Amino acid sequence: MKTTSGWSAKLTRSIVLKDGTRLVTLGEVRAFILKEPKHIQERGSWQHAAELMILAAERGGSIEAATAPIEDALFLEARYVRP
Repeated sequence: MKTTSGWSAKLTRSIVLKDGTRLVTLGEVRAFILKEPKHIQERGSWQHAAELMILAAERGGSIEAATAPIEDALFLEARYVRP
């Protein structure tokens, strides 16, 4: 699935965190990550997710390919429970 919506592109499926926060777009995930402490942002799981998000938002990459690593990174942070 290609996108030309940039950072406003919707994820393949919305992600609801344990605290009730709902992440729907690439931009919302980006803002969420940028609010996290640097040591969390620098973790490999977030680095991988960020690379795929940038590809999807700025270079026409796959949103599906970006959504799963975002879920994985949130799961590893114990912020998200897989449905």
